[in-house]
Parts: sequence; C-alpha cells; structure tokens
Amino acid sequence: MATGLLDKTTISIQVAQELRRRILGGHYPQGVKLQQEQIAAELGVSRSPVREALGQLEAEGLVVLTPQKGAQVSPISRAEIAELFELRLLVEPHLIALAIPEMTEADLNKATSIISEMADISLDGWGDANWRLHEVLYAPAGRPGMLKLLRRTHETIGRYIRMQVMATNGRADAHREHKLILDACRKRDVAKAVGLLRKHIEDAGRMLHAEG
Repeated sequence: MATGLLDKTTISIQVAQELRRRILGGHYPQGVKLQQEQIAAELGVSRSPVREALGQLEAEGLVVLTPQKGAQVSPISRAEIAELFELRLLVEPHLIALAIPEMTEADLNKATSIISEMADISLDGWGDANWRLHEVLYAPAGRPGMLKLLRRTHETIGRYIRMQVMATNGRADAHREHKLILDACRKRDVAKAVGLLRKHIEDAGRMLHAEG
C-alpha cells in the first residue's frame, strides 16, 4: 500500500512540475482555463494526480480553483506587478550588500557560468536561469527566508519577464547588466553593485509596465 501511495504522490509531483513549467514559460497565459481531462490525456495520467497538482499550484498562487468552474491560470494586474518590483527593490539590494563580503571564488565562478549559459538559452528557460543567477548572488548573505520569498516573487514575475526579453534589446540589455553587476561583485564594490542592481530591477519593471 505504501508503495502505491508513493507512486501516486510522485506522479502528482511530476504533473505539478510540468504544469508549473508551462505556466511560468508562458504556454498557459494568465486567465486561461485548465481542463483536467485534456491535461490528463496529454500527460498520460488519470485525473486524480492532475487534480492534486492543481491544488499544489493553487497553494503557490499560480492557479485559481473555483467550484463549478474549474481551474484557470491566476491573473495578475499591473498594480500587483508593480508591487512585486517594489518588493524586489527593497530586498535584493540589501541582500547583495550583505552577500558580497561573503562571496567565494566558487560563488563568482558559478554566477559567471550561468551568465554564459543565458547568452544562448531558449526563451522558455530564461526566467529559470535568471532566478538561479540572482539566487547565487544573494545566497552568501545567509538569509534563506528572504531567498524563499524572492523565489516566489521571481516565479510570478517570470511569467511576464518574457515580454521584456522578447523585446529587441531586452535580452541583450539584461545580459550586459548581469555582467556589470557580477564584475562589481568580483571587485567587492558594494556601492556600485547595489546601484547597478537597483537600475537593473527598475529598468525591468519599467519595461514590463510599458508592455502591460
């Protein structure tokens, strides 16, 4: 019995991972209805793990479940996006200022590797890589609770970052800014890194606001 329950749980986790990937990657835009039967057929599973997966995604704020109406991808307003960027501006400069004195060569090399990866990454994978880069830069600050909060914030915003990076210079600008921020981190120039990061976040927020 235990094995069967484990298998069922594993399937629902895998379904949640795939649906999360589709939502964050923009395959399921905000407000779109998610048909359990269709998803189950596409993924080759029963409706039960799909239903459990949707419940998990509702807890994460990615899906809204309404009695008699089913599931849909959570909509988000421009005001909510602006608030999330306000949160980023409050937390991320603080974290990088704390992190820089604690960064090791391994941290810096990992950030360099992710930036190189992002130069040729597909649009679907850009948001995830962007978060991994920011996570590497902030982790040395030793604030796991703040990182957890930021991860959720980045995931939500990631659904709209696509609008920025699809713009002609959006991706190139972000790539250049990432390299400048990392260079300041290597030089242990806290003030410069904080200033560059603030500008990076503000520019992304303005781009999304203009595209919204």
